[in-house]
This record gives sequence, structure tokens and C-alpha cells, in this order.
Amino acid sequence: MTFEPSTLLWGAPLLMLVGAYLLARCIGKLRRVIFPDVRQRWADATRPETVALPRAGRYVINIVFPPFTVVAGTAHFAAEFAITARASGHAVPYQRYSRFNLFTVRRSDMGGNASNPLGEFACNEPGEYQITCLTPEHIRPGFQLEVSPYVSPAAFVPLILGTILSAAMTIGGLVFTVLKLTGRL
Repeated sequence: MTFEPSTLLWGAPLLMLVGAYLLARCIGKLRRVIFPDVRQRWADATRPETVALPRAGRYVINIVFPPFTVVAGTAHFAAEFAITARASGHAVPYQRYSRFNLFTVRRSDMGGNASNPLGEFACNEPGEYQITCLTPEHIRPGFQLEVSPYVSPAAFVPLILGTILSAAMTIGGLVFTVLKLTGRL
């Protein structure tokens, strides 16, 4: 079966439209990763914080670096947390990440704040949870703590690759369409 170049050129508008649709979907999903629906921040690591989690699932405790901050040292990775379900009073297991853990998703928001995950916990039911930093001396002044939903690297990497591919489809389809309409191809 031979592939005619004119078929590719007339398929370019379809490629552009499909790419634009996929790009919009990928950007929407990336937006939910960068700006999660559930994200609660607090600045004082010395006092316990109560967070309301609207649904069951895995959550991550992050340290949030202010913009234009050079982070020397990794003492924040040694921070320990105790999590308690307010309704039942039961302790929730917390799993601390290693500083060498490559399989975590780090985020930056549009304000220049960078979130670096310190550990995770799983809540079995929605409700209020009290988070206490047992070693607040490891959290530098000016840094914040944050609770946000867990983002799997196995889902995040294909999302990034899909965004790149759909952007290439959109731009390539647009270029071929414009070249075909202007008679240059």
C-alpha cells in the first residue's frame, strides 16, 4: 500500500483538530496536578494543623519553598509527622520519603512556590485530620507545609508525553494546513 502525500496534506486539518482536543484535555489534567482541588497550606510547623479531606485516598505532605529560595541541605527530609483522624482519634500511618526518592512528583505553581513531597499517608474516610510536625526544627522559617492529593509518577509521565505529542500534532497540522491553503505544498 502506497501513501500519497496529498492524503497526508488533506489529513492535516484533522490532525490539527485531534491534536488541539488532546492538548486541551492534557492541559486540563496538568492544571489539576499543579493546582489540586484539595490543597491546604500552613506556615507554623510548631503547632498542630487540622485539615479537612473531602474524600478518601492517598495524600502527600509537602514542604513549600518560597520563590527565589536557594535550598542548601536536606534537613526537611528528616521531619517526622503524626497524623490523627479527629473523628475516631486513631493514628494514621505516615510513610516518610527518602531524599533520594526519584519516584515522586514535585510541583511548582505560578507564584514561584516549589512543593517537594516529604511523605504520604492514606485516609480511609473523608473528614478532619490533625497533622503534627514532631520535629519542627527541621522546617526552616518562611517555608510552608502543604497537604495535597498523591500524584502517581506512572500517571504523570504519560501525561507530560501526551502533552508534548498533542502539541506537536496541533502545530504540525496547523503548519501543513496553512502551507496547503497558501499553495506552497
